[in-house]
Amino acid sequence: NFDLKVSAFIELISVAYQGINKFLELNKYSKEVLGVWGDGNLGYITALLLKTICPDSKVIVFGKHSENLSLFSFADKVYLIHEVPDDLKVNHAFECVGSAASQSAIEQIIDLINPQGIISLFGVSEYPIPINTRLILEKGLTIQGNSRSEREDFEGVVNILKENPQLFSYLSKLITNVC
Repeated sequence: NFDLKVSAFIELISVAYQGINKFLELNKYSKEVLGVWGDGNLGYITALLLKTICPDSKVIVFGKHSENLSLFSFADKVYLIHEVPDDLKVNHAFECVGSAASQSAIEQIIDLINPQGIISLFGVSEYPIPINTRLILEKGLTIQGNSRSEREDFEGVVNILKENPQLFSYLSKLITNVC
């Protein structure tokens, strides 16, 4: 009984789902504040799943486009990447930017993340991305990469969608064109 147009996103949803589950397996510290970098489809899906799977966590989304950020009505807070308060910190971060822009997103994440945080990299880049290993070491950060999913992840997504049918109305906002 799923909306077939929204169901076209299940593969992408399953990638975010797997990454979040890997994060939850690694996380031994507070998940009070979770940051999601990226205001595109993957950032939207990741933030939405985080709010569903970790309802007690504060989810903050960071992006470049105010019109995209306006769609994140379920997030606790959204920020344009150049308008982040100086004192803002996150416990863990999810990078959903990709491409060459992931470099500046990762730099900002390393600056804003608390010590012992986990950085989950979801955005795919075709370019080598330099990172500040000094700050990663000083803060004791863990970096985890995610870009695939398995059968269990698809099953998990189907179960989440069955248990939370309201997600379809949020996910339908991702549909911009039907061919």
